[in-house]
Amino acid sequence: MSHLYKYIICNVLLLMLAATVITGCQKEDNNGDLGGFWKLTKITNTDGDIINKTDENRFWRIQLELIQISKSYGRFQYTGDSLFIQMIETNNGALIDYGIYNAENERFAVEHLDRNKMILQSKNARLNLKKF
Repeated sequence: MSHLYKYIICNVLLLMLAATVITGCQKEDNNGDLGGFWKLTKITNTDGDIINKTDENRFWRIQLELIQISKSYGRFQYTGDSLFIQMIETNNGALIDYGIYNAENERFAVEHLDRNKMILQSKNARLNLKKF
């Protein structure tokens, strides 16, 4: 076997090993339809007021076990019928524009969730979100 041939085979094997190690170290997101980038489109308050957010850029980002809303970060737990949110670093007043009224411990009933649309209901408001 020529040295060039051995060199090529060795480099190909090293590249395959590196690719396997890199992809093996990435943490997998097991959030299903919940994971991703969501745009808040509408808030309906408990008193019946409807706040249209379609023209505003109000986004929720859900990845791994973390949630980002505006410049605030937190953790969440999704049980299938409920979404529990606890913001770690937050400006509570700013989060009301995103439908979060209790940044320390917000619970939402998950009324609808698929890969395009999510409807959440808390004790303060009903949120409509669209996958972006």
